[in-house]
Amino acid sequence: MDFLTYVEEMTYLGWFTFGLILVLLELFLPGTYLIWFGLAAFVMGILVNFVLLSGVEILVCFAFVSALFAGIGWYVYTKIINKSKVPEKYKYLNDMAGAHIGKVYNLSEDAVDGRAKAKIGDTFWLVEVDGNLKKGDKVKIIGVEKGVVLKAEKYNG
Repeated sequence: MDFLTYVEEMTYLGWFTFGLILVLLELFLPGTYLIWFGLAAFVMGILVNFVLLSGVEILVCFAFVSALFAGIGWYVYTKIINKSKVPEKYKYLNDMAGAHIGKVYNLSEDAVDGRAKAKIGDTFWLVEVDGNLKKGDKVKIIGVEKGVVLKAEKYNG
């Protein structure tokens, strides 16, 4: 039996089983889209119960319904992500360089070619500054470049 014949002979129970397997796999595999393909399989189960389709038509319908549900999933997850607010104390949880933005530090060495180092905690960070700043000058971190270079400006406060 070839694949198209197998798809053509699948009943609504076969599609429901396939959908249930996809939904259950969502629990065990990382990702967020198998559930939408599982829902598409449930729709196909309802469709093949009421409409007589060939194997190719069934596959085309499943592809269309899957794309539709994947689009719905993308829209739903985009809305959820945009509405979720991360508490300020967790904003830079996995971004150690970003956690320094807005803070003021002393330079540990003179700036050479617009770069110097600042001791932050027990680590020396590379700081990119404008002008010839000297050791001990205060700088305010205004950004991060490539996750490791802190962009700073002279702090007058």
